[in-house]
Amino acid sequence: MIGGLKVKKLSAESPFFLSGIRKGDILVSIDGQQISDELDFHFFSANYSFEIEIVRNSQHRQMQIIREEGSFSGIEFFDNPINRCHNKCIFCFIDQMPRGLRSGLYIKDEDFKHSFLNGNYVTLTSATQSDLEKIVQIGLSPLYISVHATETYVRNKMLQNKRAPDVMNQLSYLKQNGIAFHTQIVLCPGYNDGEVLRKTIKDLFSLSNSLLSIAVVPVGLTNHRKLPLQPVTNQIAAAICKDLSEISERHLTKDGIRRLFIADEFFIKADLPIPPEKYYEEYPQIENGVGLVRKLLEEWRQYKKKFKSVKFKPTAGKKKILIITSLSAAPFLRKIVQEAQKCNSLYPFEFEVVAVINHYFGEMVTVAGLLTAKDVIKNIKEKLKISNYETVILPRVMFNYAGFTLDGFSQKRISQLTDVTIKVVDTIETLFALVKKAENAR
Repeated sequence: MIGGLKVKKLSAESPFFLSGIRKGDILVSIDGQQISDELDFHFFSANYSFEIEIVRNSQHRQMQIIREEGSFSGIEFFDNPINRCHNKCIFCFIDQMPRGLRSGLYIKDEDFKHSFLNGNYVTLTSATQSDLEKIVQIGLSPLYISVHATETYVRNKMLQNKRAPDVMNQLSYLKQNGIAFHTQIVLCPGYNDGEVLRKTIKDLFSLSNSLLSIAVVPVGLTNHRKLPLQPVTNQIAAAICKDLSEISERHLTKDGIRRLFIADEFFIKADLPIPPEKYYEEYPQIENGVGLVRKLLEEWRQYKKKFKSVKFKPTAGKKKILIITSLSAAPFLRKIVQEAQKCNSLYPFEFEVVAVINHYFGEMVTVAGLLTAKDVIKNIKEKLKISNYETVILPRVMFNYAGFTLDGFSQKRISQLTDVTIKVVDTIETLFALVKKAENAR
């Protein structure tokens, strides 16, 4: 099978088209360097003159490409398959999902190039030495690497992969060659907590400035898991917050920057206050659930003054808006909307926040990003039996980039099935801006 990139289309002004390359050609190498994906292509074709090897009708050809300064490639390729994960992690959320969700959700990505481009976490267990050399050659930095434990026996047991290489050797090689990385530890009580966790953190900090951050996140458990795993209890969460906060503060004092972060779920589970904004630096691990709540609270703090100054017409009564969210987010949203009602008494809407129990995955799944339309629709219908609502608001994180929930419902479909107006918001300002039509001129 021929490797390389297959040309999907290219413009007539493209230097590749002008050099004779056509749709359907397969680009194999540039100046002798093998091409396996678009990152390779863009890196090796950055010069203004180079030789490219293509395959057309099973025949290999060599072509000279001359690019003028400032010219664009003007070429598009068919997508290549991504590298799949072959681990059988005891905590893998994909293996804990029921059937019937979007097909793309069942793909286990272990592609270090997607890690660089999209912030996906990879274990590097399938990365060969030549892969690591490619990372260094192209300069894929920073990467996002799932560590879990630096004790090889423990890590391999968690990954259920006896052949997984020593992750510290891999990270050390990347460090020596100028590659930086963010890391994550999925905490599984009984496996990588206690002394194992402390050793893992110590080992990672030994990588000095190549280590950009560590996120410690709790294992997510659904009702569909096959392996018996201990959940993170309130007591465990409290102990983690205490121990790791001390380590984090110690390294903050030493390094001048915080690099060890605890996921929001630990603080919520332990019934502890969410740390102040300065704790999160520049939110390097926000996609990992580190700082989402604080960012929400900060958005409200910054928007509150503006909201107070908005002038509304006096109304006989307030129209009701239903906010649907997760168990984790509900207490913080309730606090925000209560403050909003107090600081602007003429605001013509009254909010009710409903925390949806995740029956689809299980009650231990408490984040908004894993809410499904079926659970949400059930809650909306139950509330509509009791009261009428002007609008129902759903969190943006419920939907993917194409606008579909985990179980494949669109905003429009949810609205049709509940017979109520559905709005999707992602910030505090867009939440309160839904009533722009009700505002008077300031």
